[in-house]
Amino acid sequence: MLFALILFKIYILAFKDDVMDLNMEASRLSLTSSVYTNDRDGNPKEYSFIFGTENRVWVNFDKIPKYMKDAIIAIEDKRFYKHGGIDFLRTSGAVFNTLLRKHSHGGSTLTQQLIKNITEDSEVSMSRKVREMARAIRLEENYSKDEILEVYLNVVNFGAGSRGAQAAAKIYFGKDIWECSVAQCAAIAAITQNPSNNNPLANEENNKRRRNIVIKEMFAQKKITEQEYEDALNESEKMQFKKSSSDKFYKPKNNIKNWYIESMCKEIIKDLMEKYRIKKGIAEDILYSGGLKIYSYMDENAQKFAEETIKDPKVMPNDSKLELGFMMTSYDGQILAMLGSSRPKDANLIYDRCNAARRQPGSIIKPIAVYALALDLGAYNFSSKIPDKPLQLETNESGETKNWPENWYKDYKGEVTLQWAIEKSANAPAAQILSKLGTHRSFAFLTQKLGVNGLDLSDASSLSALAAGGTHIGVTVKEMAGAFQIFGNGGRFFKLRTYSHVTDKNGKVILDNRKKDIIQATSEESANIMNRLLKQVICGSEGTGRKANIENWDIVGKTGTTNDDYDTWFVGLSPRALGCIWLGYDSPKRIKETGAAIRIWKSIMSRYLSNYEPMEFVFSDNLIKSFYCPETGFLANSECPDVAIGYYSRTNLPPCCSLHGGNNLDIITVDEERNKNNKETLEGSVSVEE
Repeated sequence: MLFALILFKIYILAFKDDVMDLNMEASRLSLTSSVYTNDRDGNPKEYSFIFGTENRVWVNFDKIPKYMKDAIIAIEDKRFYKHGGIDFLRTSGAVFNTLLRKHSHGGSTLTQQLIKNITEDSEVSMSRKVREMARAIRLEENYSKDEILEVYLNVVNFGAGSRGAQAAAKIYFGKDIWECSVAQCAAIAAITQNPSNNNPLANEENNKRRRNIVIKEMFAQKKITEQEYEDALNESEKMQFKKSSSDKFYKPKNNIKNWYIESMCKEIIKDLMEKYRIKKGIAEDILYSGGLKIYSYMDENAQKFAEETIKDPKVMPNDSKLELGFMMTSYDGQILAMLGSSRPKDANLIYDRCNAARRQPGSIIKPIAVYALALDLGAYNFSSKIPDKPLQLETNESGETKNWPENWYKDYKGEVTLQWAIEKSANAPAAQILSKLGTHRSFAFLTQKLGVNGLDLSDASSLSALAAGGTHIGVTVKEMAGAFQIFGNGGRFFKLRTYSHVTDKNGKVILDNRKKDIIQATSEESANIMNRLLKQVICGSEGTGRKANIENWDIVGKTGTTNDDYDTWFVGLSPRALGCIWLGYDSPKRIKETGAAIRIWKSIMSRYLSNYEPMEFVFSDNLIKSFYCPETGFLANSECPDVAIGYYSRTNLPPCCSLHGGNNLDIITVDEERNKNNKETLEGSVSVEE
């Protein structure tokens, strides 16, 4: 027995539980948290403050009536002020029941109950009981009994959407907790055993039976006089409840967060819940009341330009119901700006079309679901010839077939280069490639390497979903922005994040995103080649995104429009940042002005980029730039009647053209070209060294 106690004490001393201290301090201090952004030199500066809007008001210990404190102690933990966090007499019974795999009731002290309310550690096991006991002892070593009871009475669930005794008093009686009688305090204390069944709005009889037990316990433990006992029982017999929603009593503060800050708060709450295994309400307490310092990735100018653009009638379509989602990111996963609507944000927690709305991606999915994978597998290259003709797909068990897909330009061109297919946003070549690569391979690439989480198993075997963007559930703007970042950073996928790190009021880091988990989704050369292919969408003679070009900047991108023009997309990449935009209606219908997405994107991005010196994308030294013959897709020779410029991996060069006679033209590495004095662009001619 002595050996077991020594081991338990060692476990307690070794048990480090920062979240308990963190939450206790956050709840008690009610400190405003601060948000920091970086200035042009990369130094943090204070941007704003955040505070909660939840329907709960903290009540200090001295304002909680003695009746309420006595009621909860009498029914839940009558030896509260005598034990050190664990009532060993009661807990031993609970542990015994746990070992017998029975549900244990009545074994937890108020301190242990508080821990259960703060954490999600609710498994029925011996190890959980030991953790809970260790936490209870540590909590009582660091806080007084009154402090623990204060937090308990402010965070515990009292049913009907109330957290804390004050919220319960307002909901059930329409008054403050310090105005409540003995019987009313007993009614509130009666709820904690089973909030869903014992709250009086759900079951008045259950509450009455339980509150009378509370009143009798208060009298038996000499917490009330005989007269108070009789008065309380009489009041209990005729008790009336207000049956009021908490919203009637608590109005949110005028604290409207922009789309970025609101999304960041959600991310922090989620991360706190996952890291510390705490409930959502407790994570919200920590965020809104803990005096945290949050170091955000938000670019103030980018967010400002985005918000100002949607107010500009010269840019926005004259259609109040047309909605949008927009996100700008860096190439290492930093979210710089976002919009969840085409209208200025006028409330909190409204529908977010950037992070939450799932819509059909259409052609915007082709580079990530088809072409990048095809290049990375070495099955195709920049100028590979692909049949622009439909597939014949079986439509029923009798073997009937149909031609699919149809191109938006309503015909088929025969053999085309991969470069032309992307520039023209052709459907049939993408379907031809994917039918050979296999849909399951594409599905795995999207979900496991690019973070596209909105696909379901039905999409895994669907050519329509992955080659043409007719997915079952749809994708978000955030998912598309995250996936396309690989074409600007050499094939690396970073999880998108709104903040770098968060510290508590003492400067201790409690959340940290600075260590980046990197997935090398494709080779650097494959991503570079895809970048140059997407350049043709902007600068090619038949490119669908020509209006997105920004003078002096190296812009690449991809358009996407779904059937019947229900959704329109554009994702555009500059060397500094990428932006992704979706336009459509909440109830899908035809969009009259499908070109508006590019116009809005260009307005935001051109203003953002105007603050920086123009740049070009930087590519791998192993990338090969060479002339090719559009007729064959092979490297050009001196007699080819027409030539174009392509980019290739050194390990996946096409053969030299044999259709036309002549000498082969030399090739040149990107590194060699970079060292020349005269830089050429993709559109210009290349002087090749003899």
